[in-house]
Amino acid sequence: MRRAFPTVPAVAMLLAVTLAVGIPSAASAKDLGVRGATWAVAEPDLLAEIEARLLEMQRSGALARLQTEARERARSRLEEPEPVPGFAPATRERSRLFDPAIVVERDIRTPEGILIAAAGTRVDPLERVALTRDLLFVDGRRDAEIAWALAHGRPAKVVLLAGRPLELMRRHGRPFFFDAGGRLAARFGIAATPSLVAQDGTRLRITEIPVADRDDPEREE
Repeated sequence: MRRAFPTVPAVAMLLAVTLAVGIPSAASAKDLGVRGATWAVAEPDLLAEIEARLLEMQRSGALARLQTEARERARSRLEEPEPVPGFAPATRERSRLFDPAIVVERDIRTPEGILIAAAGTRVDPLERVALTRDLLFVDGRRDAEIAWALAHGRPAKVVLLAGRPLELMRRHGRPFFFDAGGRLAARFGIAATPSLVAQDGTRLRITEIPVADRDDPEREE
């Protein structure tokens, strides 16, 4: 048996009735009034406020003071960086070997896709490039350690874990590097100064060498 579908006029009539019943007219809508405080919608121009604030700071001299303070803080950090935490003066001479090799975690390729090193490959940098200068890790606040570094008989780079590198450069006329953030000290496990890092075959030999302060030659720290 075929189901009878309503004709087009019947559908139109049904829609008209539904709209008339389900959607109230504007004339029958109720005015519920105002509930609570109201404000006009307004969005301030943030850039304009910032510009006005800067102009006010410029007129009052506050901006110049902030700029001067920022320069002084930056100069202070350059002159005397934050010391590397967790190291102390060496108390006895001791030596250990350090393996600088790394294991590649994933394939390394050139931009053209040529494989340089596959994942899992052990790469020893000292097999390719020799360490041309020793590394001397010192506490730049101790004159004895600076004197020890300057008296080192082989080419070396002096790496400060604390102290004022720019002042030492001006005083001694040679470069002094600073281990910012303690990355090198963490890599080599430097826990005492002075420490000498020198190549020993395909390894690095790290030696802690205690030095006595000049005012007490009998005492080693």
